[in-house]
Amino acid sequence: MLHGCISLVVALMSAVLVFWVWYPSPYLSILQVGEIYGLLLVVDVVCGPLLTMILVNPKKSRKERWLDLSLVGLLQIIALLYGMYSVWQARPVAIAFEVDRLVLVTANEIQTEALHLAPENMKKLPWAGVFQVATRQALSSEERLETTLVGLAGISPGMRPDWWLPWDVARPAIQAQAKPLYSLAQRRLEDLEVLQSAAKKSDLDMLELFYLPFVSSKTNDWIALLDSNGNIVGHAHVDGF
Repeated sequence: MLHGCISLVVALMSAVLVFWVWYPSPYLSILQVGEIYGLLLVVDVVCGPLLTMILVNPKKSRKERWLDLSLVGLLQIIALLYGMYSVWQARPVAIAFEVDRLVLVTANEIQTEALHLAPENMKKLPWAGVFQVATRQALSSEERLETTLVGLAGISPGMRPDWWLPWDVARPAIQAQAKPLYSLAQRRLEDLEVLQSAAKKSDLDMLELFYLPFVSSKTNDWIALLDSNGNIVGHAHVDGF
Protein backbone atom coordinates (compact mmCIF):
# COMPACT_ATOMS: atom_id res chain seq x y z
CA MET A 1 0.00 0.00 0.00
CA LEU A 2 2.77 2.42 0.96
CA HIS A 3 4.71 1.54 -2.18
CA GLY A 4 1.66 2.27 -4.31
CA CYS A 5 1.10 5.67 -2.65
CA ILE A 6 4.75 6.66 -3.13
CA SER A 7 4.63 5.58 -6.78
CA LEU A 8 1.47 7.61 -7.33
CA VAL A 9 2.94 10.76 -5.74
CA VAL A 10 6.12 10.51 -7.85
CA ALA A 11 4.03 9.94 -10.99
CA LEU A 12 1.85 12.98 -10.26
CA MET A 13 4.92 15.16 -9.70
CA SER A 14 6.41 14.08 -13.02
CA ALA A 15 3.05 14.61 -14.74
CA VAL A 16 2.95 18.21 -13.51
CA LEU A 17 6.39 18.79 -15.04
CA VAL A 18 5.38 17.25 -18.36
CA PHE A 19 1.83 18.51 -18.77
CA TRP A 20 2.18 22.02 -17.32
CA VAL A 21 5.84 22.96 -17.85
CA TRP A 22 7.16 21.19 -20.97
CA TYR A 23 3.89 20.62 -22.83
CA PRO A 24 1.34 23.24 -21.82
CA SER A 25 -1.85 23.32 -23.87
CA PRO A 26 -2.13 22.99 -26.82
CA TYR A 27 1.37 21.54 -27.40
CA LEU A 28 0.46 18.29 -25.67
CA SER A 29 -2.29 17.63 -28.20
CA ILE A 30 -0.43 18.97 -31.23
CA LEU A 31 2.57 16.72 -30.55
CA GLN A 32 0.37 13.79 -29.43
CA VAL A 33 2.40 13.09 -26.30
CA GLY A 34 -0.38 12.77 -23.72
CA GLU A 35 -1.50 9.22 -24.41
CA ILE A 36 2.05 7.87 -24.65
CA TYR A 37 3.20 9.48 -21.43
CA GLY A 38 -0.03 8.56 -19.67
CA LEU A 39 0.55 4.91 -20.58
CA LEU A 40 4.11 5.15 -19.24
CA LEU A 41 2.84 6.51 -15.92
CA VAL A 42 0.19 3.81 -15.61
CA VAL A 43 2.73 1.07 -16.27
CA ASP A 44 5.19 2.57 -13.79
CA VAL A 45 2.60 3.07 -11.05
CA VAL A 46 0.92 -0.32 -11.49
CA CYS A 47 3.92 -2.56 -12.17
CA GLY A 48 5.96 -1.36 -9.19
CA PRO A 49 3.46 -2.30 -6.47
CA LEU A 50 2.53 -5.44 -8.43
CA LEU A 51 6.14 -6.62 -8.47
CA THR A 52 6.36 -5.83 -4.77
CA MET A 53 3.34 -8.02 -4.05
CA ILE A 54 4.89 -10.86 -6.05
CA LEU A 55 8.39 -10.65 -4.59
CA VAL A 56 7.84 -9.70 -0.99
CA ASN A 57 7.25 -12.73 1.21
CA PRO A 58 6.81 -12.56 5.00
CA LYS A 59 8.94 -15.70 5.29
CA LYS A 60 11.94 -13.82 3.88
CA SER A 61 14.35 -12.11 6.19
CA ARG A 62 14.14 -8.36 6.73
CA LYS A 63 17.31 -7.92 4.69
CA GLU A 64 15.87 -9.91 1.76
CA ARG A 65 12.62 -7.94 1.82
CA TRP A 66 14.51 -4.62 1.75
CA LEU A 67 16.62 -5.91 -1.12
CA ASP A 68 13.47 -6.84 -3.08
CA LEU A 69 11.92 -3.42 -2.45
CA SER A 70 15.13 -1.66 -3.42
CA LEU A 71 15.39 -3.56 -6.70
CA VAL A 72 11.77 -2.85 -7.60
CA GLY A 73 12.19 0.81 -6.70
CA LEU A 74 15.38 1.03 -8.76
CA LEU A 75 13.64 -0.48 -11.79
CA GLN A 76 10.80 2.02 -11.42
CA ILE A 77 13.18 4.96 -11.14
CA ILE A 78 15.15 3.86 -14.20
CA ALA A 79 11.97 3.39 -16.24
CA LEU A 80 10.58 6.76 -15.14
CA LEU A 81 13.84 8.61 -15.79
CA TYR A 82 14.12 7.06 -19.24
CA GLY A 83 10.55 8.07 -20.03
CA MET A 84 11.10 11.60 -18.70
CA TYR A 85 14.30 11.97 -20.69
CA SER A 86 12.57 10.82 -23.88
CA VAL A 87 9.71 13.25 -23.33
CA TRP A 88 12.14 16.08 -22.51
CA GLN A 89 14.10 15.39 -25.69
CA ALA A 90 10.89 15.75 -27.70
CA ARG A 91 9.65 18.90 -25.91
CA PRO A 92 8.56 21.90 -28.02
CA VAL A 93 11.24 24.59 -28.20
CA ALA A 94 10.31 26.87 -31.10
CA ILE A 95 7.39 28.26 -33.07
CA ALA A 96 8.76 29.18 -36.48
CA PHE A 97 7.05 31.27 -39.14
CA GLU A 98 7.64 29.62 -42.51
CA VAL A 99 6.21 31.46 -45.53
CA ASP A 100 2.48 30.97 -44.79
CA ARG A 101 2.30 28.89 -41.62
CA LEU A 102 3.59 28.48 -38.08
CA VAL A 103 5.57 25.33 -37.31
CA LEU A 104 5.96 23.87 -33.83
CA VAL A 105 9.49 22.47 -33.62
CA THR A 106 10.72 20.02 -30.97
CA ALA A 107 14.17 19.78 -29.37
CA ASN A 108 15.06 16.54 -31.14
CA GLU A 109 14.20 18.10 -34.52
CA ILE A 110 16.58 21.03 -34.12
CA GLN A 111 19.87 20.92 -36.03
CA THR A 112 21.86 21.57 -32.86
CA GLU A 113 25.20 21.82 -34.69
CA ALA A 114 23.96 25.14 -36.12
CA LEU A 115 22.79 26.62 -32.80
CA HIS A 116 25.88 28.81 -32.54
CA LEU A 117 24.67 30.59 -35.70
CA ALA A 118 21.25 31.41 -34.23
CA PRO A 119 20.37 34.96 -33.09
CA GLU A 120 22.19 36.01 -29.94
CA ASN A 121 19.49 35.12 -27.38
CA MET A 122 18.62 31.80 -29.04
CA LYS A 123 21.89 29.90 -29.01
CA LYS A 124 20.67 27.57 -26.26
CA LEU A 125 17.40 25.68 -26.41
CA PRO A 126 14.97 26.65 -23.65
CA TRP A 127 14.51 24.19 -20.80
CA ALA A 128 10.81 25.11 -20.84
CA GLY A 129 8.76 27.34 -23.11
CA VAL A 130 9.35 28.12 -26.78
CA PHE A 131 11.19 30.63 -28.93
CA GLN A 132 9.12 32.54 -31.46
CA VAL A 133 11.26 32.88 -34.56
CA ALA A 134 11.05 33.92 -38.16
CA THR A 135 12.93 32.09 -40.91
CA ARG A 136 14.90 33.70 -43.69
CA GLN A 137 14.70 33.07 -47.41
CA ALA A 138 17.38 31.25 -49.43
CA LEU A 139 20.20 33.62 -50.39
CA SER A 140 21.25 31.88 -53.62
CA SER A 141 20.10 29.30 -56.12
CA GLU A 142 22.50 26.76 -54.56
CA GLU A 143 21.02 27.38 -51.13
CA ARG A 144 17.52 27.13 -52.56
CA LEU A 145 18.35 23.73 -54.05
CA GLU A 146 19.95 22.57 -50.79
CA THR A 147 16.86 23.70 -48.86
CA THR A 148 14.63 21.71 -51.20
CA LEU A 149 16.73 18.58 -50.75
CA VAL A 150 16.81 18.73 -46.94
CA GLY A 151 13.11 19.59 -47.00
CA LEU A 152 12.44 16.29 -48.75
CA ALA A 153 14.18 14.66 -45.78
CA GLY A 154 11.73 16.36 -43.42
CA ILE A 155 14.01 19.18 -42.27
CA SER A 156 12.28 22.55 -42.58
CA PRO A 157 13.85 26.01 -42.10
CA GLY A 158 12.33 26.21 -38.62
CA MET A 159 14.51 23.28 -37.56
CA ARG A 160 17.68 25.05 -38.70
CA PRO A 161 18.91 27.69 -36.22
CA ASP A 162 21.17 29.25 -38.84
CA TRP A 163 17.97 30.18 -40.71
CA TRP A 164 16.30 31.78 -37.69
CA LEU A 165 15.55 35.49 -37.49
CA PRO A 166 13.97 37.55 -34.70
CA TRP A 167 10.16 37.34 -34.69
CA ASP A 168 9.76 41.09 -35.22
CA VAL A 169 11.61 40.84 -38.53
CA ALA A 170 8.78 38.71 -39.92
CA ARG A 171 5.92 40.62 -38.34
CA PRO A 172 4.97 42.44 -41.60
CA ALA A 173 5.05 39.10 -43.49
CA ILE A 174 3.01 37.42 -40.74
CA GLN A 175 0.40 40.18 -40.91
CA ALA A 176 0.32 39.91 -44.71
CA GLN A 177 -0.15 36.12 -44.68
CA ALA A 178 -2.64 35.96 -41.80
CA LYS A 179 -6.26 35.62 -42.87
CA PRO A 180 -9.37 36.89 -41.07
CA LEU A 181 -10.73 34.32 -38.64
CA TYR A 182 -14.32 35.03 -39.64
CA SER A 183 -13.50 33.92 -43.22
CA LEU A 184 -12.43 30.52 -41.87
CA ALA A 185 -15.59 30.35 -39.78
CA GLN A 186 -17.66 30.97 -42.90
CA ARG A 187 -15.84 28.16 -44.74
CA ARG A 188 -16.00 25.70 -41.85
CA LEU A 189 -19.42 26.07 -40.30
CA GLU A 190 -18.99 22.67 -38.62
CA ASP A 191 -16.14 24.20 -36.59
CA LEU A 192 -17.90 27.46 -35.77
CA GLU A 193 -18.42 26.57 -32.09
CA VAL A 194 -14.73 25.66 -31.67
CA LEU A 195 -13.64 28.92 -33.29
CA GLN A 196 -16.04 30.98 -31.20
CA SER A 197 -14.74 29.32 -28.03
CA ALA A 198 -11.12 29.99 -29.01
CA ALA A 199 -11.94 33.61 -29.81
CA LYS A 200 -13.64 34.04 -26.45
CA LYS A 201 -10.55 32.75 -24.63
CA SER A 202 -8.41 35.31 -26.46
CA ASP A 203 -10.60 38.15 -25.12
CA LEU A 204 -10.96 39.50 -28.64
CA ASP A 205 -13.93 39.57 -30.96
CA MET A 206 -13.80 37.14 -33.87
CA LEU A 207 -13.85 40.10 -36.28
CA GLU A 208 -10.61 41.36 -34.70
CA LEU A 209 -8.77 38.05 -35.05
CA PHE A 210 -6.65 36.51 -37.78
CA TYR A 211 -5.19 33.03 -38.17
CA LEU A 212 -2.36 31.00 -39.66
CA PRO A 213 -2.14 27.21 -39.97
CA PHE A 214 -0.24 25.80 -36.99
CA VAL A 215 1.49 22.53 -37.83
CA SER A 216 4.03 20.08 -36.46
CA SER A 217 5.66 16.87 -37.62
CA LYS A 218 2.71 15.06 -36.01
CA THR A 219 -0.30 17.17 -36.99
CA ASN A 220 -1.42 19.78 -39.51
CA ASP A 221 -4.98 20.47 -38.40
CA TRP A 222 -4.53 23.32 -35.92
CA ILE A 223 -4.51 27.09 -36.28
CA ALA A 224 -2.89 29.88 -34.28
CA LEU A 225 -5.05 32.91 -33.56
CA LEU A 226 -3.35 36.27 -34.09
CA ASP A 227 -4.23 39.82 -33.19
CA SER A 228 -3.84 42.71 -35.64
CA ASN A 229 -0.17 43.12 -34.63
CA GLY A 230 0.73 39.52 -35.47
CA ASN A 231 0.90 38.32 -31.86
CA ILE A 232 -0.23 34.77 -31.06
CA VAL A 233 -3.23 35.03 -28.74
CA GLY A 234 -4.77 31.56 -28.95
CA HIS A 235 -5.13 28.26 -30.77
CA ALA A 236 -7.91 26.09 -32.14
CA HIS A 237 -8.11 22.50 -33.33
CA VAL A 238 -9.31 23.38 -36.81
CA ASP A 239 -7.71 22.70 -40.18
CA GLY A 240 -6.49 26.05 -41.49
CA PHE A 241 -5.58 24.95 -45.01
